Amino acid sequence: MEKIAVHIMGEIVYSDDIGKTMKKWREMFGIPQVEISRSLEVSPSVISDYEVGRRKNPGVNIVKKYVKALISLDKEKGGHTIKALKNVLNPTSMNAILQLKEYQNPKTVGKMLELIDGTIICGESGIGHQIFGHTVIDSKKAILEMNGQDFINLYGWTSERALVFTEVSAGRSPMVAIRVSNIKPRVVIFNGVSNLDKLAIKLAELEGITLITTELNTNDLLKKLKEACQ
Repeated sequence: MEKIAVHIMGEIVYSDDIGKTMKKWREMFGIPQVEISRSLEVSPSVISDYEVGRRKNPGVNIVKKYVKALISLDKEKGGHTIKALKNVLNPTSMNAILQLKEYQNPKTVGKMLELIDGTIICGESGIGHQIFGHTVIDSKKAILEMNGQDFINLYGWTSERALVFTEVSAGRSPMVAIRVSNIKPRVVIFNGVSNLDKLAIKLAELEGITLITTELNTNDLLKKLKEACQ
């Protein structure tokens, strides 16, 4: 737990915009301002002022209390974000993962769509939703090598991200795996689709997932996605 707290504190303190990074982590934990303000015994406006930069940058002690409050509140709700962070900071070796990135600043699904020259297959209503990272998976290696726990590790720090599957033929296998998983991504992106399976589309619709395809080759896709982190 201490390792997680130190990691988050380090990113906040060394960020170019401390308030924005505090907000990013609060949103990744899914904690409303009113809850963390109650935990810190301050008004919600104080938290808001720090996050938007109306107050001067908080000192290390305030950041420490802020991070500990996030972790404590997450534990009360089942500790799902903490568990995901543990998986990232102590990763298993997975050859199927080609790229796993977290964003300094969240991106909208629409921005991601534009970046990769993608086409929305279903879930157009999610175009304004924010995502906090992406994971690129070699779909063939994933099928052959990954177990259930490995699949959970794909989500990095948060499920509010894009899972990008490369060299996809029809898309049924990735969507079936997502369907039976307890954790769902915000967005699924298929690269290299030759004949998109109707069941894959139906499963995305049932799960409320925005499904996107892109014709970029894998190398170009990885380069474009890396730009999203900058």
